[in-house]
Amino acid sequence: MREQADRMKLKEYSFGRNRNGYLLIAPAVISILLLSVYPLVRGIVISFLNYDMTKSNGPDFGTFAGLKNYLVMFSNTKFQKAVGNSVVWTLVNLVAQVLLAVGVALVLNEKLKGRAVFRTVALLPWAIPSAISALTFSALYDTKIGIFNILLVRLGILKESYSFLGNIDTAMGAVIIANVWKSTPFLMIFVLAALQGVSYELYESAAIDGAGKIKRFFYITLPNIKEPMAVAVILNAISIFNNFNAIWLLTKGGPLNSTEIMYTFAYRQAFVDHKFGYAAAVSVEIFIIIAILTVVYIRMISSEKK
Repeated sequence: MREQADRMKLKEYSFGRNRNGYLLIAPAVISILLLSVYPLVRGIVISFLNYDMTKSNGPDFGTFAGLKNYLVMFSNTKFQKAVGNSVVWTLVNLVAQVLLAVGVALVLNEKLKGRAVFRTVALLPWAIPSAISALTFSALYDTKIGIFNILLVRLGILKESYSFLGNIDTAMGAVIIANVWKSTPFLMIFVLAALQGVSYELYESAAIDGAGKIKRFFYITLPNIKEPMAVAVILNAISIFNNFNAIWLLTKGGPLNSTEIMYTFAYRQAFVDHKFGYAAAVSVEIFIIIAILTVVYIRMISSEKK
């Protein structure tokens, strides 16, 4: 009986029976194979080859290199620093964005006059293109015309203008601030949507029982939004880790590699130093990390549906 049922299922998905459907999805499948699957497979293959374009005329170019690129990568102190920077970049961004997103979402969830306008304004940073956002913050941090330097000098906090993006002690923090401003609205949307599902009756009952705002947050709000929040946080962590534009447009990984993350390191190896085999090896490591985060994200979604 089971074999017969399996045969019936196979017949339901047979090409002859669903020819028109398969023909309709064929362009999308072919596009995915050409634009996603093939580059992925090709990148993995190149990571095991001697593919340094500066030595393209050499006898070893294009030959099998084994784990050479991976061994060089893990022994490279600049790559190790890029990994550390990636961890700092992701965690600090994530914590700051979660705290800000929850705070702003709680305010925008209240019954305020002009709430729709405030919500629209809060989403504007996310809608601004990355290039424009980077140029704006570059101007704000400028030592001559930057509003940050002007205010800090006039307030007496700084004696003279300071290069926030040009100093190894402040460059990472400066870029993180710019990215937090740009990306927090993305997470805020998820939090606000989750808050919409919490009944006001629960808050009213808790207020009658004498619970303050802090207790209501920890005993009503947080338990009701923790599951969608967990999913949103993982999705946001993937987005932050993938964020190449914010750093490259503001500092290009400098000064002295103080803001170099794995993505900018891989980009530099490929398109600046033209070491494509080495860059592919770094990209494979990035892919593995993203794949792990994606699996966690999918499992969270699956458990939430159950």
